[in-house]
Amino acid sequence: MTQEVIRSYKTKGVKELQTYIQPGTSHYKLQWSDGGQLPYELSGMYTSLNLVDTAVLTYINTQKEEKKELTAKEKYYAKQAKKSEEI
Repeated sequence: MTQEVIRSYKTKGVKELQTYIQPGTSHYKLQWSDGGQLPYELSGMYTSLNLVDTAVLTYINTQKEEKKELTAKEKYYAKQAKKSEEI
């Protein structure tokens, strides 16, 4: 069963949070767009979109920036650029 997405948020990574109305209630819930377990801070039900916004924006602002691991090719080019700057 797919829920109608009310609002969507982008995190600092590549994931997307979606807000939907819990069927049979008037409460809002969050879910990842590609599935998966929500962090504790975002689990539960919300009674208004303002509360959802506050919870999500607080989570996003306190989330650590994900450090991207360089591929071997990127490491090589970075090393070559550093060497050329030294010359």
